Amino acid sequence: MAERSRYSQVAIWLHWIIAIAVITNIGLAGLTEDLPREVRGGYMDVHKALGITILALSVARLLWRLGHKPPPLPASTPGWQAFIAKTIHFLFYVLLIGLPLSGWIWMSTAPAPFSYFGLFEVPLFPVAGQKALGDALHSGHELGGTAMFFLIILHLLAFVKHQFIDKDNLIQRMWPS
Repeated sequence: MAERSRYSQVAIWLHWIIAIAVITNIGLAGLTEDLPREVRGGYMDVHKALGITILALSVARLLWRLGHKPPPLPASTPGWQAFIAKTIHFLFYVLLIGLPLSGWIWMSTAPAPFSYFGLFEVPLFPVAGQKALGDALHSGHELGGTAMFFLIILHLLAFVKHQFIDKDNLIQRMWPS
């Protein structure tokens, strides 16, 4: 039986939905940074709810990945590129789960309740009043967001290299059909 050359449809759709949500969340955080607190709050409510969505979808994607082996890289892929690709994917998973969790726990230290798109209140972790933890999570969340931004740029540069320089059409592995 021949090995698959594409990701499963579930993996593909989770990838693109998560990608759009993450880019939206980075945009929301960046664009609202200099807004007055009362204006910023509504946007950050969406940011927080979207973060919970990203967390849930990323856990689902990780579980799917554990049960469904991804297609192998082309045999022509140099070992160093395969290593970098695996490292970057690992870092993506760390950030896709760690960023929303750090934000959620950070909000719990205040405590700063928030709703999930107005549908229900998200339960908070039992860490209210732990200012030092909140400060550390705030710093870590911002650093992680910056790392995510640069990983996305690196990922897009790899796409450009593969699509337009190597012309190996690697995008077809993850493109919805």
